[in-house]
Amino acid sequence: MQVIANQKEKFLKLNTANNDLLSFEQECIFAKQQVEKSKFSLSAAQSNPGSLQVAILNVAAIGISLNPAKQHAYLVPRAGGICLDISFQGLRKIATDSGAILWAKVELVYTNDKFTWKGPTEKPDHDADPFSERGPIKGGYCIAKLPSGEFMTEVMSVEEINKVRDTSKAAKNGPWVNWYDEMAKKTILKRAFKQWPQSSDNVQGRDRLEAAVSASHDAEGTAYTLEEHAEYMKLFNGGNGLEFYLMRRRTSEDVWNALYNSFEKGKKVANKATADDLEKHGIACMQDYALQITDGSVSGDTSTVEELVLELSEQEMGLVIEHLNPKEILLIESLKDQ
Repeated sequence: MQVIANQKEKFLKLNTANNDLLSFEQECIFAKQQVEKSKFSLSAAQSNPGSLQVAILNVAAIGISLNPAKQHAYLVPRAGGICLDISFQGLRKIATDSGAILWAKVELVYTNDKFTWKGPTEKPDHDADPFSERGPIKGGYCIAKLPSGEFMTEVMSVEEINKVRDTSKAAKNGPWVNWYDEMAKKTILKRAFKQWPQSSDNVQGRDRLEAAVSASHDAEGTAYTLEEHAEYMKLFNGGNGLEFYLMRRRTSEDVWNALYNSFEKGKKVANKATADDLEKHGIACMQDYALQITDGSVSGDTSTVEELVLELSEQEMGLVIEHLNPKEILLIESLKDQ
């Protein structure tokens, strides 16, 4: 495809920065094969050629091959375009290349297995018969050997894995449905990666790994991060309307809508109504604070204004200031300087 061939100059520049890990000609062949393997993929590439360009350049920037025999990375249709999706084998390969670890192994644990957790710096005991019925999955773990010879082990329950899955736009279709085990292992590996020590001797390798994890998130169509969901639920449960509204203001529309629709079944309607009320309460608080400052400015009694300057955070006051006139804003600034 011409759109791929047109990226040669940029591809080679990025590839040179990664010590010429890839062959542009070979990756073009692999990319063409993957894009043309289905009408859906081809249609996505044709309708959104810019996404294909970005995906191809990500291949070079990360230094990961599309060679299907290696099973490290794939071009997949997602959200009306083409994304670079990196398998857990690919992430593991980049991690070893980066020098963060010597090797890593990810395993899933099932209810009929015997599993003993021995802490984050020890290998667990895991006895299982791979040729028998092992029951439903109950979690998984990643063992990584560090350059120091020590081990790091990360564990995740199936509930934690599914919580990550549920943040993805592809939770009900796509890889999480068709390749659950693969996605679960990749989820565990990505969490483990956060704990691996950074190597000051191989910053380039670490950058490759971080870029690979970022590309993986994009390919999965993650609507919001776990950190965003945790903050949303903390503010929701805490009942601080102004802080809740602050988060609303700094969060994109699609992410906020996804968070708003993330409540568990059976509680969606009630919790959405509570979220609506909390946001309205936040707006009302902001307007009330602005009115108090206006009254204090007009009357000359600045005691209430002084209390608000001390009480409100910089972000909260920033919201309130949007509803003040220049004279009132100057009053706020003068009280801050005292």
